[in-house]
Amino acid sequence: MTLEEKIIFYSHEDAVEFQKFLREKECGSRISVEHKFTGEPYFEGTISEFMNLIDLLAKKDAEENEVDEDLLHMKNDLVERKETLEKFFAEHKEGDLLSDATPSQMLAQLQSIDATGDDAIRKEAADKFVSSLMILATLEDNGLLEEAGEDYRLTGVKPADEMRIMYAYTDFPAVTSEDLAECGIASHVRTSSTTEYVITVGTEVLFVNTDEIADFLDHVDVDEDEAAKFVDAVFFKQAFVGKIHELVAEGNASEEALLEALGAPSFPLEGTKDVISFDITADYLKAVVNDLRKLGILTGKDGKIKNT
Repeated sequence: MTLEEKIIFYSHEDAVEFQKFLREKECGSRISVEHKFTGEPYFEGTISEFMNLIDLLAKKDAEENEVDEDLLHMKNDLVERKETLEKFFAEHKEGDLLSDATPSQMLAQLQSIDATGDDAIRKEAADKFVSSLMILATLEDNGLLEEAGEDYRLTGVKPADEMRIMYAYTDFPAVTSEDLAECGIASHVRTSSTTEYVITVGTEVLFVNTDEIADFLDHVDVDEDEAAKFVDAVFFKQAFVGKIHELVAEGNASEEALLEALGAPSFPLEGTKDVISFDITADYLKAVVNDLRKLGILTGKDGKIKNT
């Protein structure tokens, strides 16, 4: 039905809990499982090889009297990454337990950033957190980490400039296959799979308080943007259906009359200083009117539409 709405969960348990919440509100729903498989291409090479590539591209730009600020920024980032890794390897040896790099410790670091009042201290903590994430990700990508209970163990050390890293294709728009071959950089396609639990919510959601929906979604593991998009969609449809009900009560008994009335620049939203406008097609209005007939909100054929 046209007035149905969908929301995506990444946890089956949370999807079922939302269904239970909807059922308590006398709103039907159904779950469908969707598996997605995607791939994203990267360039892969050592820090040293990427430095050589950046120098090569910068040299080409210089020959054409051009300066690529993005390349300069990337070079600075690489130098900083190399220095950070050199410091880490200077302070650690093979077999060391990285007890301060567990997920719980990293979460504690992140929470401490928000709890810090001083801006300078907060920035220092944030920089340390970002560096720790970079180190862990680079070690893992190079096969130098293994789980040891709740900790990680360092399984080896390497010169920092020999650590392999990756950049997205879009980071080097002007690079050629010859440039890559000269610097020893290859392509690496990272694939991943996700499982989504898509809940299709019945039209009865029009009678559910959106504040209650938002409060429920705020306490489960669902993407914030996805939750906000869902709540907004329900709210907009509620306002739309409310306006149709009002227009029918005023004597607009045909879809043509409703469409014309809905073409007004804007309508006030009840209880607020806000306004809403409706830019819809005749086909969409027809589908909505049919849904409202099925819900028992409207009755009558076109030209004799009325509220129940």
